[in-house]
Amino acid sequence: MKVVITRPAEKGKDFSNLLEKNGFETVILPTLELVFKKAQINLENYSWIVFTSPRGVEGFFRNLKLEDAKKVLTKKIGAIGTETAKEFERTFGKAVDVIPKQYTAENLLEAIQKQVKNGEKVLVPTTPSTRDVLKEGLNADLVFVYSSEEPTDIPEKLKELEKQVISENSQDKKLILTFTSGLTAKNFFKHCSPEFLEILKKQYIVSIGPITKKNVDSFGFDSLMPEKNYTVEAMVPVIKALNI
Repeated sequence: MKVVITRPAEKGKDFSNLLEKNGFETVILPTLELVFKKAQINLENYSWIVFTSPRGVEGFFRNLKLEDAKKVLTKKIGAIGTETAKEFERTFGKAVDVIPKQYTAENLLEAIQKQVKNGEKVLVPTTPSTRDVLKEGLNADLVFVYSSEEPTDIPEKLKELEKQVISENSQDKKLILTFTSGLTAKNFFKHCSPEFLEILKKQYIVSIGPITKKNVDSFGFDSLMPEKNYTVEAMVPVIKALNI
């Protein structure tokens, strides 16, 4: 059974390797490209640094001098989920202080609010396309350390994918489409013709979590998602259950 991966190329390859180990054939069709940005970061102003993705950790680290990286170890750290927490620990050699039980910005906000003291300022290294949940809820400062750009070859790749889907369907096989962010879904579906959208409604769609599901389903789907731990690892059992 073929699984379509819409993550950025590098992360898509990691997801592909994970799925191939579980017996799936994968089609990598990135609908995002990650571009890391230069940013001025003054750590002296902040008690907390909160990350909403592994890319935020990487982009943040790219902007730090050695002495700044050492200062990070004195800060309290929040992470939206286990993937982000692992990336921070791998990069800085320090465990994060807060991870919410459910991996959404709303749950992260609630968990951080319980621990932030009066007068403590919060920095969120992120992307311009981020939601404003943490900014508004924590009065946090955002620093843009990466951006998610739309590849120019999506329409061309979708035409090839449509041929593959039709071919698989002619053999009574379905494809599984996966989406790991709302933006991967938006960039994918906005280039689909009405006819292709109807074909896709007969396939399986798996979203990484509730925010992504909301974006996917706005295009007329009812996508599946993990019950908890909104990570690509948690998507694998959902995908395996469809391999019938």
